[in-house]
Amino acid sequence: MTCRAARLRFLPLLASALVVLAGCATTARDGPPIVAPQPRSMTTTEAVAAANHREHHARQRPSEASTGEVLARSAEAQAPLDARERLDELHDRAYARMQQFVEATDRRFARRGTTLLPVPAAPFRVGLGAEAIDHPDGTDLDLNLAFDLTLRLPNIERRLRIFVTSDELDEGPRDPNDRSTVRAGLRYELEKYLNFDIGVKGDLPPVAFMSLKWARQYALGRWDFYPFAKLFAETDESVGYAAAMTFDRWSGQRFFRTSSYVKWRDDRDRTEWSQSVVFARAHELIVPERYGSYLRATDIGRGHGLRLHAAGADLHGATYYEASWFYKRPTWNPWLYWSVEPLVRWDRRYDWHADPGIRLALDALFWDLARPGRRP
Repeated sequence: MTCRAARLRFLPLLASALVVLAGCATTARDGPPIVAPQPRSMTTTEAVAAANHREHHARQRPSEASTGEVLARSAEAQAPLDARERLDELHDRAYARMQQFVEATDRRFARRGTTLLPVPAAPFRVGLGAEAIDHPDGTDLDLNLAFDLTLRLPNIERRLRIFVTSDELDEGPRDPNDRSTVRAGLRYELEKYLNFDIGVKGDLPPVAFMSLKWARQYALGRWDFYPFAKLFAETDESVGYAAAMTFDRWSGQRFFRTSSYVKWRDDRDRTEWSQSVVFARAHELIVPERYGSYLRATDIGRGHGLRLHAAGADLHGATYYEASWFYKRPTWNPWLYWSVEPLVRWDRRYDWHADPGIRLALDALFWDLARPGRRP
C-alpha cells in the first residue's frame, strides 16, 4: 500500500471525529425540524400523543385515507388556475387513477356475499437521479429511476400486501455500477415488525426471490436507534443476509447520524460493508420506504449537510471513500423535491485519486392529493 493510500485510510476516521465534535458543539436553540407537509393524516388522539413526544422524532406516514375518499375529494377539486395548479392536477390524476385500479382489484377478487371493507389508498413514490464522477480514464455517468409502491387489499387478505419497487433486495446503498431492476411480489406481515416477501425480479429470464425482514425504531434518550436484519434468497444470486444499525442524535434541527451496514452472500462468500456518517440541518423529514434511505440520507425532505461514506467488498479494506455536501428542498409544488450533491470520491481502482462528481435528483411523492376538493 502506498503512503498516499495509507493517509487516505485515516481520512474517514479524522472526518468522523470532526463531525462528532461539531455535533457536540451544537445548541438546542433551534426548534425541531417540521415534518414534510405531505401527507397529512392524523387523528386527535394521535395529535395529542405526538405533542407529548419529541416532535423531531415524528415521521409522518403516507395518507391513510381510503380509495373512495381519495376519489371523492379529487372529483370535488376546482379547475386549475395557473401552471402550478395544472402540475398539481396532473399529480392528482395519476394518484386517483392508481386508487381506482387498487379498489377494482381488491373488490374483483373479494369473496362473494361478504361485506366489503374500505380499501386503503396506495401511496407511491417516484424518483429520478443522475450521477457523474470524473475519473482519470473518463467521466462515469449513471442514471437511476426509483419507484416504490405498496397496495393493501383488505377484502382479499388483511395481512397481505402487493409491492413494486426498484430498490435492491438487500436494501443497502446502491453501487453506481449496479443495474437498476424492478421487483414485484407479495408481502405478508407475520408479526408487527416481521415481514415475509416473495416475488419476481424483472430480468431475462425472470429471477424469483424471497426474504424475511425485521426492522423497527427505538427511542433511547436523545438518540433514535434503527436496527435492521434481513434474510434473502434469489435464484441467480444464492442466499444471504443483511444487517444494519443506525443511530440519530438531535439538537434542535441539527442532527448527527452514524449508519453501519453489512451484507453476506453465499455465492461470493465474503462480507461486504459500508459506513456512513451524516451531520446535517433538517427542516423537513420524509418517511423512508427502505432502510437504504438512512444510509444515503434521502429521508431528509428539506435540509443540507455533510455526508461521509466508505464501502468495501470484503473485510480487508475499503473499496472507496466519499465525501459529499447535499442540499435538498421542495419545489413550489410541495410534493416534488429536488436535490444537488457535489462530491469527491477516492477509489481503489483509480489508485485513490481524488475524483470530483455530482448527484442531481428529483423525488415525487404521490402520498395524497395536492388539490383536495374544497367542501362548503
